[in-house]
Amino acid sequence: MINITKDMFVEVMNDALQGKRENLEMRLRIIIRKLKKDSPELASELSDALMRNVDSLSVVRGMPVNRQPAPVDADTRQKLLVETYPVHLSVDPLWPEHIVTSLTRFVSEWEKRKKLLDNGLLPSRSLLMDGPPGVGKTLAAKWLAEKLNLPLLTLDLASVMSSFLGKTGNNIRAVLDYARSFPCILLLDEFDSIAKKRDDASDVGELKRLVTVLLQAIDEWPHTSILVAATNHGDLLDPAVWRRFDRVVGFDYPSEDLIRKFLIKNDIPQGVAGNISDRLVGRSFAVIERSINQAKRNSILEGIPVNKAMIEELFEGESLEKLVKVMHEKGMSQRLISSELSLSRPLVKKLIEIGGAENEK
Repeated sequence: MINITKDMFVEVMNDALQGKRENLEMRLRIIIRKLKKDSPELASELSDALMRNVDSLSVVRGMPVNRQPAPVDADTRQKLLVETYPVHLSVDPLWPEHIVTSLTRFVSEWEKRKKLLDNGLLPSRSLLMDGPPGVGKTLAAKWLAEKLNLPLLTLDLASVMSSFLGKTGNNIRAVLDYARSFPCILLLDEFDSIAKKRDDASDVGELKRLVTVLLQAIDEWPHTSILVAATNHGDLLDPAVWRRFDRVVGFDYPSEDLIRKFLIKNDIPQGVAGNISDRLVGRSFAVIERSINQAKRNSILEGIPVNKAMIEELFEGESLEKLVKVMHEKGMSQRLISSELSLSRPLVKKLIEIGGAENEK
């Protein structure tokens, strides 16, 4: 018996009439897959027809792609979203291997979705990222948008929260409807500001209803767009949220090795990076980068070596003696220390002697 329901035919017709090209292609491939067992000849004919028209499906050819206007707040008329296209990253992200693997596989599913569809499967459509601030969650969403060449729509949920929760709900619904209407990536930042546990006694009924709306949106999200949510406080999320997402990726503060690589990428000498990276564990890339940029400003304005300015900025004015001492104790020569820190060799020698004298006290 052919396992194709009436709803499938209705959905195909709706996609065709509404010009939802990618949705239509996905549904047709699923139907072909279901037909292969009981009606192989029909499945083959449909597959051939689809392949002939895959680049210009006849049922949608010539139909305009009617993108809705970007949603705005009803009162202020300000845009609710930041839309970026094309997305180009100026830096290569530094992530642990498990994050690189998860994100790369996510991209691969979309790039090779035809292979999945031919086997009755669909690509992942939603991703939840959890971790402290400044560790690369927003960067990951941008990376996905760049790799998949999709527009990135960013909604800071905390910014659309209003004392009038009915208004907040309308804004969120408008954003979700817009993002569902065409291929894109929707990033819901500060996700915990809305998707909180529904057993929180301090929350009113309307906010709990908003959580339900979000859960339904995740469940019904089309396979033509990607929904990405980012939170700094995963412990605050409603338990039902976690199982709704196709993928969950946990971020954490960078390791000593990643910090060392990050410092070197930011023009910090390798020797210096290797000697201070362990003392920066527990800080995010965002915090470290801010300190490095401030050190560069201080170096230019005060006429001091950038490495000296960086040490002072990163370690809140701590003197160079301790760093020079550590580098010397690790077997680095005075000449190498001088080169790495942009200090004269006589000064390096003097700092080593000062450090030795302090130890004798």
